[in-house]
Amino acid sequence: MYYYESNNVNLWFIKESQYVKIDTIAADESFTQKTCNAFPQVDVGDRVLKLNTEVRDISNLSKKGFYLAFQDLGACIALVSVRVFYKKCPLTVLNLAQFPDTITGGDTALVEVHGVCVNASEEFEPPKMYCSADGGWLVPIGRCVCKPGFEESKDICQREWGGGAKD
Repeated sequence: MYYYESNNVNLWFIKESQYVKIDTIAADESFTQKTCNAFPQVDVGDRVLKLNTEVRDISNLSKKGFYLAFQDLGACIALVSVRVFYKKCPLTVLNLAQFPDTITGGDTALVEVHGVCVNASEEFEPPKMYCSADGGWLVPIGRCVCKPGFEESKDICQREWGGGAKD
């Protein structure tokens, strides 16, 4: 399994030597020539298709896109499907600061994200949180406070009601 990063979406040819190897994907079990030639085994009656799932991480991508490539060197395996996905921490508001959708930093890295104060609020202490590898927000630090004449209500600042008791 290989990848190639690019900012150009109109590439029509990429040299084999430009790809970066991610890993070699192998079957979980050894197969004899007899079972190899019996491909495909389908889930029909007594026969059951044996599938193994492999997960590979491509981290620290820095360009707009990437190409994936798979090279078959005659192994007794078949590529049934490929699922490409990424994890992110979702947009959130905490302590009157908004934190944007943020792509995680890979398997173990934490990504530091600075928040922006919501309407009619200002920094009391610079707000930041960390986006974890599993897509969760961690360690809120700092906060925003409502400006004079505003009060906090459900993660926003709204005008204070200055009136007294009504008759």
